[in-house]
Amino acid sequence: MKAGRWIFRIGAISNWLVSIGGIIDPTWLALTAGMPPANYPFLVRIWCGMVFMFGAMFWEISSDMTGKRHLIKYAWIEKCVTATSVTIGYFSGNAPAAMFGLIIFTDYMWIPLFMYYDFTIRRRHYPDMGAQQA
Repeated sequence: MKAGRWIFRIGAISNWLVSIGGIIDPTWLALTAGMPPANYPFLVRIWCGMVFMFGAMFWEISSDMTGKRHLIKYAWIEKCVTATSVTIGYFSGNAPAAMFGLIIFTDYMWIPLFMYYDFTIRRRHYPDMGAQQA
């Protein structure tokens, strides 16, 4: 599980790095990324604040993956919600290509890693998980 600790720590740092600019100045972040500024910057701040908070959760998981195993499912669920929302936005013309490209690295690549550790730890602690009830 040592690799898992590092995966969740890197995920936390990644979340913190991509969110801090949007918390401080959403308009600057958009312009720097080559995107048009949001009509409602406060929503960007809320979203970035949630991204930052989930980074804190990833770090918490990394400190004790077995003890915090119940939180791991929320890691991949959060990534799925964000990735799906931005993908739908991109294909419907509401999200710029730069945003879609960003979530490939900040969300899609983390989903299978987080799911792997979720299911691996669950199987270890609940070996009959998925077995048919008699």
